Amino acid sequence: MSVTLPAGWRAAGTGWAGRYDARGRLEPALVVSPDPGRWAIDPTVPGAFVGLSAGLARRTTPADFVAQRPHADCVAVPVRRTRLAGVEWVVAGFSCPAGRPVLVEAAARAGRDGLLYAQIVPPPGSGPDFVDTLLAGVRIRPADG
Repeated sequence: MSVTLPAGWRAAGTGWAGRYDARGRLEPALVVSPDPGRWAIDPTVPGAFVGLSAGLARRTTPADFVAQRPHADCVAVPVRRTRLAGVEWVVAGFSCPAGRPVLVEAAARAGRDGLLYAQIVPPPGSGPDFVDTLLAGVRIRPADG
């Protein structure tokens, strides 16, 4: 899996904590951000978690997976579907009064490889174009044998 990075962003990580494939290896995941090490702990840092799970693809759909990620203190915007770089994404956005002001949950089928998931915290003042550009840059390499 790879992600085309916005200017000034870096990627870190190789596995989705708690999600294992049939061989017992962590399923692939990346954190992309101007500061990947701070993204998970500092709500002021923009970034994204992007993961790929074959196991989730067997148990749920992209729409159901996104619906299972409500943010109680946040106001949801209508879920939208968008086709980017040949991938059909289900995208839900949230405006939040505390912590991260904007949070986006997105999921898509990645062919036979599994379910793609992205949680995105866009930079302040950026619009849906930022999210769409990031999602369009997600690429899956064929699974190794």
